Amino acid sequence: MLRLAGVTAASTAAPVRPGTAPETAERARPLSGRRTVTLAAVYYLLASLALTLWLWRDPAWRTVAGNPNDADQLAWFFRYDATAVAHFHLPALVTTAMNAPQGVNLMWNTPMLLPGVLLAPVTLAFGPQVSLTLLLTAGFAGSATALFTVLRRWQVGVPGAALGAAVYGFSPALAHSAIGHYDLQFAVFPPLIVDAVLRLAAGRVSARRGGLQLGLLVTAQLFITEELLVGAVLAAVLLLVVMAASRPREAAARLKTLAGGVGIAAGVLAVLAGYPLWVQFFGPLYQHGSPFTTDFFKNDLSGFVVPSSFMLFRTAGSAAEALRYQGQPPEYLGYLGWPLIVVLAAGAIGFWRRLPVRACAVACAVLEVFSLGGTLLASGHEHAWIKLPWYWLQSLPVLSAALPDRFSLVADGAAAALLAFAVDAAGPAFAAWAGRRLPRLATGGRPVAVVLACAVVSVLPIIPKPLPAADAVPLPS
Repeated sequence: MLRLAGVTAASTAAPVRPGTAPETAERARPLSGRRTVTLAAVYYLLASLALTLWLWRDPAWRTVAGNPNDADQLAWFFRYDATAVAHFHLPALVTTAMNAPQGVNLMWNTPMLLPGVLLAPVTLAFGPQVSLTLLLTAGFAGSATALFTVLRRWQVGVPGAALGAAVYGFSPALAHSAIGHYDLQFAVFPPLIVDAVLRLAAGRVSARRGGLQLGLLVTAQLFITEELLVGAVLAAVLLLVVMAASRPREAAARLKTLAGGVGIAAGVLAVLAGYPLWVQFFGPLYQHGSPFTTDFFKNDLSGFVVPSSFMLFRTAGSAAEALRYQGQPPEYLGYLGWPLIVVLAAGAIGFWRRLPVRACAVACAVLEVFSLGGTLLASGHEHAWIKLPWYWLQSLPVLSAALPDRFSLVADGAAAALLAFAVDAAGPAFAAWAGRRLPRLATGGRPVAVVLACAVVSVLPIIPKPLPAADAVPLPS
């Protein structure tokens, strides 16, 4: 039976037949129930409220400190969306209400049309900043809950799924994206998109149903931010490549379902977002190239192990070094910390033969390499002679407008899924080893507790502290 692996989504195990055990564990486990997911969502929401605590003291007039320009622009967009809804129509995709008299093409900007329209009643009643604070809180909790749901769907145990989902939902990349980049911080849909693709490829859902679900998810993400959609697509492609290379015959057998589902998803996207995409690529104010300097917003190699001031555990020296990053704090997205990197590497090597682990490891590694940009930046020094894979991709259509450091957002999802699958596999493996060497340790749930404790220790360095708040600037009339 075909099995896949999910990136911000999970590994792929085939539907478990009665009397058989999934490859991801030594024992069969039932799929998660709604109560488990609901309870996890409550805990993630409490953690999200703790992280946004200083904003909720005065949500109408407080914003995350550090990027007032982008925060003000998003507030303007939300008010623009709400004004359109108040007049009983959707926001115009090209408007002269900004940058008059030329105007702006919203499809080339970050208006977050879907959240802006859905939160229009909140914006009209309490102001755009309240909507943004609400969205920010939902972004952390929702992203973690989405990955938890997906991991449980692929038979990952509750402890591993809960930890992995927390790593994704409260990752340093999302914490730093909260500095004015609300569109990137709301990373709820990428895990669900990858999961939808993998379920089609694994034959877990029909082409019609899976394609419809995928089309709706892609459309929703398109109207939040296209960059995360590009990252999710790349992650799904990487996972499918690993699956096809590992199980070529089974992959070929499922190709028809996958192709049919993707075709249906494309049809759904064309119906729901065909006109907005036409406005973006063929309408007025079409953007040529990227407005940003090529190969500038990319991860510094040292940034993977240097914590910023937004992390709970950091030093004055590390915070100062992170502050010197050329992309500034909102783009400081690569940090994972030495402990977690070591655990991820150990998990990938130790359980490489498991397809879920292997697929997540490959996806994570490739996306992190892409995040380094076209040439190597290390400790603030440019090494232009070292050409990286992104160097040959950064001039392609669509990809030329992407900022490579933002692939870390999706790479963190792959890392979180890898951690979850590794923890899930390490429990039985450690129990078997302890049964031979340390019989007293092998009793009860001690092996799983030891494995989970080690994993928890490895993620302590990436725990964010409550986001700093600053006064929001009133919008012009």
